[in-house]
Amino acid sequence: MEIGAPTQAILFVTKESDKSTDFAMRLHDQKANEIIRQVPYNTTKLLASKTDAQKFTFVVNKRKWIVDVPTLKQRNAMILFDGQSRPKVIYDSQSYLQAAKSILTTTKQTSAAQKVLKYDAKLFFDSIAAIPFKPSKQYATAIISRSNLPIYSTQKKGKYDGTYISQTFTGENLEKPGGIMTTVYQQGKELSTNNLSNGINFYTKYFYNKWGLIDSIQQLQNSKWSSSTIYQYLPHAILITDPEQRSASIHHLNDHYQVVREESIHFVYQRMHWVDYRYNENEQLIEEVSGLNDAIENRRLYYYDNPKANNFSSWQVFDATGKLTAESKMAVQGNETTYLFYRDGTLELKIVSKERGDYQYESTVFDKQNKITSKTIQTKKSSSNSQ
Repeated sequence: MEIGAPTQAILFVTKESDKSTDFAMRLHDQKANEIIRQVPYNTTKLLASKTDAQKFTFVVNKRKWIVDVPTLKQRNAMILFDGQSRPKVIYDSQSYLQAAKSILTTTKQTSAAQKVLKYDAKLFFDSIAAIPFKPSKQYATAIISRSNLPIYSTQKKGKYDGTYISQTFTGENLEKPGGIMTTVYQQGKELSTNNLSNGINFYTKYFYNKWGLIDSIQQLQNSKWSSSTIYQYLPHAILITDPEQRSASIHHLNDHYQVVREESIHFVYQRMHWVDYRYNENEQLIEEVSGLNDAIENRRLYYYDNPKANNFSSWQVFDATGKLTAESKMAVQGNETTYLFYRDGTLELKIVSKERGDYQYESTVFDKQNKITSKTIQTKKSSSNSQ
């Protein structure tokens, strides 16, 4: 792992592969957790984490220092890097917190100062560029399987393969499709999407690295380039930028590579939307709290039928005052799933989705009067016709 200034780091390392819980190891973990709890999520200014990495390079301007974990004097240690000088290795776990206070205090003061300065695009992107990091296969596998980013949902299932055509029918008789979307998958990865709607053709192309992580998404409208979204991976964060819109979204990850906080920053309009995510002991998403700048806007709670369920069975949304404003319930019977959406206690929408096998389905939308308003049918294009 290579960490460059101005980023600071508090890293907890173990030089042996054996992680048996002897007294020294338990004390090391206890003191490490006390510090990590003070840093709810890692940023480009501070990395605080336990890590299995065995070799570190720390960079300040043109000076480099290397810490080789297997050569450390003791089994457990804390490495401190203040972003200005040589890193320090602390062996006495009882002194971890006192030694780390200087970095923790500096980081809090810096965060407070940045809050007054609002959102500085140059400072933001320069600090990101200062963290050289190359994702490994192990890192990519964890991101794809654990993060709740929609871009990786099909890779988790891993069975989408081929060309799928989705047609949406609207209007009184549901005879002519209002939109046709053609999506090409390869072993779960979405390669391209062609969306034809109201005479306008939206084409999206996805690019991946060798480990299956998305690198960028290019978008065209009527064969003309429209915009691009760039993905960058950090040890405990995923950065998604849109240079044209002058915006960025940073997804902070915990040690299980679950997204614990998302910050969407628009540098032109000087605003930030954010979402905090919370998980239960079964690693199921149970809460989202979202807001704009310093204000909380709403809170969403998720509920599951059993501790091992991958998908929630219902959710509820509360406004900033704690009032229930919306909820959804899901019921599964055989190959048919019914979604009910309520607004202020009144049924607003119902969706009935029928699985047809091989990720083919038919989904029908009903309004509050139980009248069909649209129908979407997804079919897989046969290989003989896909050439």
